[in-house]
Amino acid sequence: MSIPAIGYCVFGHDNDTYAFRKYPCLTDYQRIHQAVLPNISGVSRADVLRCEICEKLLKKWDESLAGLVVRKRRNDIGSTYDGITIVSNRFKLMYESSGLVGLVFTQLPDDNEFYAIRPTRSVRFDAVRRSTRFINACTECHRYESVVGATPVFLCAGETIGDSEFVRTDIEFGSDDEMSPLLLCGKVAGEALNNAKLKGVDLSPIEAAK
Repeated sequence: MSIPAIGYCVFGHDNDTYAFRKYPCLTDYQRIHQAVLPNISGVSRADVLRCEICEKLLKKWDESLAGLVVRKRRNDIGSTYDGITIVSNRFKLMYESSGLVGLVFTQLPDDNEFYAIRPTRSVRFDAVRRSTRFINACTECHRYESVVGATPVFLCAGETIGDSEFVRTDIEFGSDDEMSPLLLCGKVAGEALNNAKLKGVDLSPIEAAK
């Protein structure tokens, strides 16, 4: 018997944009593979705080998004190469009209057609059951070089997602600047996303803990 889904993991396509670096000079070969393996050779913004040893972002979620202008603009949800989830005005209107909860919208200072979003609440991800790997902790800031093993999503027993709610995982996944939590939503929120036919939205069911 299948285990009922408690919600969805929400994915958006890359929007070919950096929040904290200048766009790098790419060869034709690098451009082809940019969406799979983003190039981070672009010079970091001088005003962002980084670890002196590993250069990880130390206050990523508090940094200004000044200067960020979305390059790929057709999708209603997407992500920068450094892991900032960006949504359109259309997404925000759908969220508000559907009575959804849990997200903070921050309008981009230099691109008023788009917003950065971040859930206000986190849920515990079951890294043991998922066999998530934490690779090479920095001796200075103790952040990992990479965290691998995010999907399928396993939440710890007892964790819940409100039907109309968006949340984030307490663990950030990926590597380099892209490290970020997973964006999750409840069943009603997922249905609202699907029914709105927003561009660029992919949903993957989350099963309840066994």
